Amino acid sequence: MQKFYKPTIIIFLAIVLFATIFVCVDIFAEIKEILYHNRNEKLLSDNIEIERKWIVDSNTIFIDKSTAIVIDIEQTYISFSPEIRVRKLNNGEAYTMTVKNNLTSNGVKRDEYEIEITESQYNQLIAKKEGQTIYKTRYEFNLDGYWASVDIFHGELNGLAYLEIEFIDEKEAENYKAPNWVIKEVTNDILYKNGSLAQYGIPDSFYIYIKK
Repeated sequence: MQKFYKPTIIIFLAIVLFATIFVCVDIFAEIKEILYHNRNEKLLSDNIEIERKWIVDSNTIFIDKSTAIVIDIEQTYISFSPEIRVRKLNNGEAYTMTVKNNLTSNGVKRDEYEIEITESQYNQLIAKKEGQTIYKTRYEFNLDGYWASVDIFHGELNGLAYLEIEFIDEKEAENYKAPNWVIKEVTNDILYKNGSLAQYGIPDSFYIYIKK
């Protein structure tokens, strides 16, 4: 015998179905967010930086800048060997000093020690600067569960932009597949390290890469 359901019952069942779907989507989104934050805490828990870097086109970056964390950075080196830099963040909201050394031959891994400093300490330290100060805007965001950042450079380095991703270990870094909107990986090219940019500016190879 064919059964006929009242429209109100069908509407009720449809509402329940859609509500269930939305709840599941919210739960999965919340789980992904928790995993992402747990991952970031682990990245920040030691003094090792494991990172890969790619040149990108600053005009065609496929990220939602409205949801990213935006940081304006003034980066000054007070020593290139060992590498010691200081930063002013967001026009004076915070100041940091960082020491980096023991870079591996593939450019992926090195030791990193960072502390917060006062404005007074920052001003004393930049008096000892070496090279040019780097000005850039950083967009930090979640890229498929990875802590990623895009740096867009200004001033003498205008036109240059990087995608950088930090990893838990070297195996994870090796296995990572970059998004298709990157132009060229420069992780192992010392000329694209910020310390080199502060000394020598944009490498000539950059203009070759962006034309391809």
